[in-house]
Amino acid sequence: MTTQSSSFSFISLGCARTLVDSENIVNSLHGAGFELVEEGSQESITVLNTCSFIQAAIDETESNIRHLINKKKMGELQYLAVVGCYPSRFKKPDLEAKFPEVDIWLTTQEEGQLKNQLSELVFKRKFAPSKQVKYTKLTPSHYTYLKISEGCDNWCAFCTIPKIRGTHTSRSTEDLIAETKQHIALGTKELLLVAEDTTAWGDDIYGEPRFHELLTALSDCDVEWIRPMYIFPSRVDSTLIQTMKNTPRITPYIDMPIQHVNSELLASMNRRHDKAFLEKIMDEMVQEIPDIAVRTTFIIGYPGETEEHVDELIEFIEKYPFTHIGCFGYSEEKETRAARLEDKVPENVIRERIQRVMSRQFELLQERHKARIGKQYRYLYEGNGYGRTVYEAPEVDGIVRVEDSDTLEPGQFYDVEITGVDGYDLTCKLV
Repeated sequence: MTTQSSSFSFISLGCARTLVDSENIVNSLHGAGFELVEEGSQESITVLNTCSFIQAAIDETESNIRHLINKKKMGELQYLAVVGCYPSRFKKPDLEAKFPEVDIWLTTQEEGQLKNQLSELVFKRKFAPSKQVKYTKLTPSHYTYLKISEGCDNWCAFCTIPKIRGTHTSRSTEDLIAETKQHIALGTKELLLVAEDTTAWGDDIYGEPRFHELLTALSDCDVEWIRPMYIFPSRVDSTLIQTMKNTPRITPYIDMPIQHVNSELLASMNRRHDKAFLEKIMDEMVQEIPDIAVRTTFIIGYPGETEEHVDELIEFIEKYPFTHIGCFGYSEEKETRAARLEDKVPENVIRERIQRVMSRQFELLQERHKARIGKQYRYLYEGNGYGRTVYEAPEVDGIVRVEDSDTLEPGQFYDVEITGVDGYDLTCKLV
């Protein structure tokens, strides 16, 4: 098969933070004279941006690598570059021995070198800037993930991210505002703030976290919604809550991965807070922002977890109005401190506990959803008959289906009234 030497396809695995990196890489390659095409379009190159946070992500990454190697052996690809978290987690000589067919391996810190290495590999010359090209977004134009920092210093006992992503480094306010304005010019109406720990922003610049100041600065930009994601619970304080309450552009929505509520397990996880602290900030958030939507995640089956601990977690979600919950089975990662712990929980027990927590959350959510019927909201239409209110983040939360969507334009705001509940989702009609 004849391939186009400068064309490349791109596969991005993992979270929104990786997607931001992918978008930067794509535009970097465009500036070097490469052209992004859909996978299977007789492209010469495929770039795979990877995830390796837990074993399931490693398995997915390696499955993708094997698939692309097979395409290369069949003559459907000439070059394969693997970048991101997977090459960051493992030693390069080991990866080269395991997958010798991969042409380029680059860690998260080395991704900026891809345009240079591909230029030498494909064009047989060093990188030279091409003419300026139009910026390419990998998400719809009406929302943007803004990565405000890189890396993490928290060292939770179960987590490999500090090893993969390195130490926490904040981007400057000026850079972030400039990028925000660029995205607004491209049509962005919603800004989703992402990082390994957004609430650590500013610590390396000012000697203390100043995430609330960044929120205030970004709110001066002409964007309708600013959605804070990846909030580290122990850094939430009254100042942050008041900033969210008193700044209209900031959504009454917070993504705050709690991981568990039992104080002993939290201490073992090195989460830097206990159950009493969680109760304090949840009480304050609900009191100050009564309509707030809280998204969280829990790790089920962490070493030492008992049925009583799960009961305690369920009591917690019954007490507080969590709008969105994700439950993940504990994954033992050998480079972490948690891997050395005893009292492992069997896989079948973990699955049963996840089912128990999520079944109870589903029951609670039905009641909360029913309370929204008849209420009116600002609605961001995504296309294909569905959209979101301020209480749903893209890609990770439920959706709101709309009646008679033929006249609606994707990426535009409308006023709707909630009409019904459909499992985790809602239905609405135009007002």
